Amino acid sequence: MSVKDDISRALVKYALELSYDDLSEKVVEEVKIRVLDSIGVAVPAYFADPIYKVRCCVSSLCCSSPLCYSYMFSDVSIPLEWACFLSTGMVRYLDFNDTYLSKEPLHPSDMIGTLLTVAAYVDASGKDLITSIALAYEVGCRFCDAGSLRVHGWDHVNYITIATTLAVGRLLKLDEKKLSEALSIAATSHAAMRQARAGELSNWKAFATADAVKHAVYSCILAAAGVTGPDKPFRGEMGFIKQLLQNEFDPRPILELENMPKPVKVCETIIKHFPVEIHSQTAVEACQVIRERLGKFSPDDVEEISIGTFRVGYEIIVKDPEKWDPKTKETADHSLPWIVATALLNGEVWLDHYEPDKIRDFNVLSLLKKTKVYIDDEIDKLYPEAIPNKVRVKLKDGREAECRIDYPLGHPKNPMSMSDVEAKFRRLASPYYTKERMNEIMSMVKKLEDLDNVNKLYEALIF
Repeated sequence: MSVKDDISRALVKYALELSYDDLSEKVVEEVKIRVLDSIGVAVPAYFADPIYKVRCCVSSLCCSSPLCYSYMFSDVSIPLEWACFLSTGMVRYLDFNDTYLSKEPLHPSDMIGTLLTVAAYVDASGKDLITSIALAYEVGCRFCDAGSLRVHGWDHVNYITIATTLAVGRLLKLDEKKLSEALSIAATSHAAMRQARAGELSNWKAFATADAVKHAVYSCILAAAGVTGPDKPFRGEMGFIKQLLQNEFDPRPILELENMPKPVKVCETIIKHFPVEIHSQTAVEACQVIRERLGKFSPDDVEEISIGTFRVGYEIIVKDPEKWDPKTKETADHSLPWIVATALLNGEVWLDHYEPDKIRDFNVLSLLKKTKVYIDDEIDKLYPEAIPNKVRVKLKDGREAECRIDYPLGHPKNPMSMSDVEAKFRRLASPYYTKERMNEIMSMVKKLEDLDNVNKLYEALIF
């Protein structure tokens, strides 16, 4: 039996039969935009303390085995699955990469670091990389349309594992039988819990995805060597759908893949303009408008801040007590009240605001005590098609201002262009690359389909 169940059959068929010629010009352009965006957010993450700790941890694994390769920005050769762990961990760490919103939220570009690493490892072409990314987005986002992991206590990265396995298996040129076995191993043996995003958040918020792709890669390596996986990984009596989704799963978005639809999901994801959790992007923009309307004011001038939001946003970035007294970078960027206070004081939220002293800044914490957040029924009805937030600031002198924004910059209904993402890339990368090197990287990404070997781009990234 070459495939395990109907869902496996649809996924494997799609992964093996999708070609670059099936991609529209818009999809190709959107993939390239997200490649540049992913590289940009990964650059400063390379120097972050948690990433440094992992780099030190894996340095002892250096070897020259055929199954070793370097991670992004480095020429240090380590086991391929660990190289992918680091590459994805860097893309994810700043929480500044794209998002897909449906029954389950997802960060599909979490997969780009791994796919770029594997593509360079196998000397794939730019077209191969683009196709694998479009494939991964299509699969991962369709799973989000099919069922919610979060409501059952499981993490969205379980969908990343599935989509990455298919895209990596394609790049490694696994045949139908081996790709089916890899998918089965990956889907049944690595279930990540939602606890990684509850309470006080830790480094694992970013590394949960890195671990998921690592598992996907070594599932492909094992299957390539002939290791077989469980039967009926999705449909089985104790399989993925029963155990993780309690059978609350609509298979149609996945089974439709057997009819080979052209990829579109990459065009439906949201690119972040600020390094904050996706559901708070519009709140930052609303704060910018309020600052313009009220003019200069100090924290002592504020009488009250109120934020109207939607239920999902409230559950993820408001309800936990830790979100009202953040002590870590990971909690702060997932705290709507902290984000609003920081944006009101500074006009934006940027990477330097996550320094420990700024997370615990007296003025920010004082504004938190004046803030209330509530679920606005009108706003709640608009999610997930929109991600609205309404911020209202009342000053002690009687002045007040209110602003509601539904679609942040980067949303498909308010998209960021390649030039917008280039500006974001320059701001992120300029402390680490020369102007000439940044221009070289951007030029290669913009012409990615013309690259005969992705290694050329990978090597250009090395610091």
